[in-house]
Amino acid sequence: MLGTNWIGSRGGPGAARGRGGVIAGMSALAVTVAMAAPAAAAPAPGAAPADTAQRPVIRVTRTDVSVPGAPSAYATAVTSCPAGSVLVSGGMWGSKIDATDPIPPINGLRAKGTFPSDASGTMVVNGAQNPEFWSALGNFGGQAEDGDKITSFAMCAEGTKLDHRTVAVASVPGPVRAGLAYTTAACPDGTVAVGGGAHTIPPPSASLKAVGSFPSDAAGNPLPDGATNPRYWTGMGLINGQSDNGAQTFAYAVCAEPGDTTIKVVRKSGLGPQEGSTFAVATASCPTDLTLLGGGQGLQAGPTSGNPAGGTHLRGSYPSDTAGDPAANGTTNPTSWSAIFAAGGSGGTGDQVASAYALCADFTHATTTSLTASTTSPLFGRPVDLTAAVAPDVAGVGTPSGTVTFSDGTTPLATVPLTAGTATFRAAQLQPGAHQITASYSGGPTFRPSATPAPTTITVGFSQPCLTGAHSGPLTVTANQAVCLAAGGRQAGPVTVQAGGSLSVTGASISGPVSSTRASALVLCQATVSGPVTVQGSTGYVQIGSDHAPCAGGSISGPLSVSGNTAGLEVSGYAISGPAQITNNSGSGPTPADAVPAFTANRVGGPLSCSGNTPSLRQTGNTVNGPRSGQCA
Repeated sequence: MLGTNWIGSRGGPGAARGRGGVIAGMSALAVTVAMAAPAAAAPAPGAAPADTAQRPVIRVTRTDVSVPGAPSAYATAVTSCPAGSVLVSGGMWGSKIDATDPIPPINGLRAKGTFPSDASGTMVVNGAQNPEFWSALGNFGGQAEDGDKITSFAMCAEGTKLDHRTVAVASVPGPVRAGLAYTTAACPDGTVAVGGGAHTIPPPSASLKAVGSFPSDAAGNPLPDGATNPRYWTGMGLINGQSDNGAQTFAYAVCAEPGDTTIKVVRKSGLGPQEGSTFAVATASCPTDLTLLGGGQGLQAGPTSGNPAGGTHLRGSYPSDTAGDPAANGTTNPTSWSAIFAAGGSGGTGDQVASAYALCADFTHATTTSLTASTTSPLFGRPVDLTAAVAPDVAGVGTPSGTVTFSDGTTPLATVPLTAGTATFRAAQLQPGAHQITASYSGGPTFRPSATPAPTTITVGFSQPCLTGAHSGPLTVTANQAVCLAAGGRQAGPVTVQAGGSLSVTGASISGPVSSTRASALVLCQATVSGPVTVQGSTGYVQIGSDHAPCAGGSISGPLSVSGNTAGLEVSGYAISGPAQITNNSGSGPTPADAVPAFTANRVGGPLSCSGNTPSLRQTGNTVNGPRSGQCA
């Protein structure tokens, strides 16, 4: 497969043969091989705890090698990855040794091929596992000069699951005469291409080069922009003269099991160089939320100019910035892949299409959010502990971080940070009736948002059936009791709510005083009370009418005193025949609209005194037949 006419005992492209197949010595035609040592190329990444989810890092290492300044001379640069990372792809670039020299290399320098290899620069074989080195081959055509170099780039992944990589290799004979040869490597079932390369042999053949190296379909057609999870990689060899019968074109696909990672192809196309001895640069950039893994390039026939031919060659195909400048050694997470196409002195490429391809990975992982409740049938005034658990859909990718929002229908209840993948919220203010509770995960640095697939129904009820008829005599609500007076209920006698008890009155009437001390919850909706109402020290939400919730106002024939309640308060829409005192209340209610104590749209038949309420009392639309003082002045 590797072509015995040019491979000697010293290895593949890392060894050069002279005429008659004899290994050349250290002459102008000898190949130079250099390898980036793992310890020196870049600092070894620190190991993160196993349960810490981190966005993967792609680190670029590169090696520069001088190309001997003689016709048909070539050199191979070999690069490896730092410890703690894995090789996923690579690239090449032919340039001046002096990076500050503004004059580009002469037209004879070609970036001839790029491929996974061993440490000596020998191409790997089909089925090779977990490649560790990436090579780039450069040579001169009819012109040569001193001071030019070939650069090999390695794309090294840290913190990904792409650690079971296989190289698929395909080859075809030729081209041996002016024209093209195509070959396509197929990734094994269940894997996708995360990078690729192409190469032609023998290296000393001046006009034989790999012009195309791109993700494709099974037939070798270049993939369009937006394609996902490519499985094939095509190499395109070109010659504008004649080679011996040993000429071959190779394609290499680096294949990995994707898990739940999606690889997106970004393709940017334009015209090739329009005049002889000029260049054209194509750059494909990944979206900001995706990570560049590798890339490639292609030059396709134009409508009128036909297939690439003549002196067309590559100057490079490499990781870059958005302007097309090659990534420096040690660069992390480059955003783009660029390709430089060069035209020989005989003319440009006309309307041939020059394309750069970027393989962009979505490394965020799908998640599943579940919700459990300590009870689905709590008594009114009793808390319900809601626990959301967020887990990745694949194992071994860390623990999600971020926040979970608990909602009652469309109303958010709370947003809670995740701790070790779970978030817990104590819902202590759910009103009587059914509540459709959901949990939604915000997403994190490497995890996608998710939500519970269906709501959990929490039905808040009472200790006994609601009173819907007449009742005479005192009514006392003791600790741990939840009592309800519903539409049609008529209570004749005083009502007392003791510490820890809860009372809900909706559409009912009470003839007598209402007194509540340290109740766990109190609700009066469309209630008629003939007597004073005193509510103090409640540890749960106090709702006496509402200007935003389905709790209509009512009437109180007597004074109203609401003081020292600590878990939110609203008094709205009530006709109060006596004075009203709203003092020292604090806390927030069950919805964002209940964030501060409120006294709104009431009619007060006597003085109104408001003081010490925090956050500052929300009070609007009140009609008062008496003096106002404090916060209600």
